[in-house]
Amino acid sequence: MLLKQVLLLNLLVLALLLSGCSDSAGVATLRDYQQRLNRVLELDSTKPQLPAAAALPAKSALQQPLPDLRINLLDAFATRRCGLDQLIAERNSSLGKVFTASKRLHYELRFLATLELCLTEAWEEPLKSQLSQVYQQKQQTIGIALSNMLQTDDTLRKTWLGSNKALIPGSDNGFTASLGALQQLLELKQAIAREDWYSASRIDPEAALASLYRSDFFPQLQFSLRYANSWFNAVNPPLLSLAPASLCPRGQSEQLTILTTVFRKYFIGEAQAYLAELNRYQQQSWPLIAELYQDSPLLPVLQQRYQQPATELQQQLLQHVGWYQQLNQLCPVGLTG
Repeated sequence: MLLKQVLLLNLLVLALLLSGCSDSAGVATLRDYQQRLNRVLELDSTKPQLPAAAALPAKSALQQPLPDLRINLLDAFATRRCGLDQLIAERNSSLGKVFTASKRLHYELRFLATLELCLTEAWEEPLKSQLSQVYQQKQQTIGIALSNMLQTDDTLRKTWLGSNKALIPGSDNGFTASLGALQQLLELKQAIAREDWYSASRIDPEAALASLYRSDFFPQLQFSLRYANSWFNAVNPPLLSLAPASLCPRGQSEQLTILTTVFRKYFIGEAQAYLAELNRYQQQSWPLIAELYQDSPLLPVLQQRYQQPATELQQQLLQHVGWYQQLNQLCPVGLTG
C-alpha cells in the first residue's frame, strides 16, 4: 500500500514538472501552426532562437545624488502651523532615512506642496528667505528624484527586464491594470513638468508600481513580441524559398486543400489573431512608455526591447501573408478569399 502511495506521489510530481515546462498558450499556438505548415509543405523550419535582449544600464550608473536640504530645528518648530514640521520629522525618522526611490519622490512632492502652501503665510525674516530658498532648491532637484525612480526602482527594472513567459491569447493578461499604472506615472510626470505640486503630491507612485508588479504584463509582452519575431525568423525563410508556382497542379490537389485549412483555421483563426492582439497591446502601450522615458538613458534599451521587435514583427507578417497572396494568384483555390 505504501509503495502504491509513493508511486502515485511521484507521478503527481512528474505531472507538475511537465506542466511547468510546457509552452504557454501563445507559444503553443504559433508552434502548432508551424508544425502543420512544415508537414503539409514538407518544410524544415527550426525552433525559434531568441537573441539576447539589450541590457539595462546598471543602477549605479543611473542613480543621481539628491541634495539633502535641512531646516534649522527651531525654524521647523515655528512652521508647525502649516504642517511642515511633520514632514521634516518623517524624513528624519529611521524609515525616512532609507526611503526607496519611489517613496523619496512622493516625499519630495508632498514637501513641495506643503512648502508652497507655507509660503502663502506671513513669516518674519530670516525664516521667510530660508523657506523661499529651500522651495527653489527643491524645485530644481525634483527632476532628479523623478529620474531616480523611473530608472532605478526595482519594480520598474523588473518590468522592463522581461520574462520567459508569453501572454495568453484572448485574455486581458493584466493589460488594463498595467496600462492604467503607466498612465498614472505619466500623469505624475506631467504634473511635475507643470510644477503643479498639489496634484503631483496626490499621486502615489507606490500604487502604480504595485499594479505593475502584480500583473507582470509588460515582461510577458516583451517576451511575446521577441518570441513571435524570432518565430517568423525561423518560419519565413523556408516558406519564402518555396516557389508558389511549384504547388499549382492542373487541378486542385489534396495538398492545397489541406494548406487552405491550415491557413484559414490555424494561421488566420489562431496565429494571426494572436499576433494582432500583441500588436494592439504594443500600439496602445508604447507611446506611454516612450513619453515616460523621453530623454532617459533607458529609452534606447526599451526601444530595442519593445518597439524594434514589434516593427520587425509586422514586416515579417506582411512577408508571410504576401507568400499566400502570391500563391492564391497563381493557384486560384481561395486561400486568401
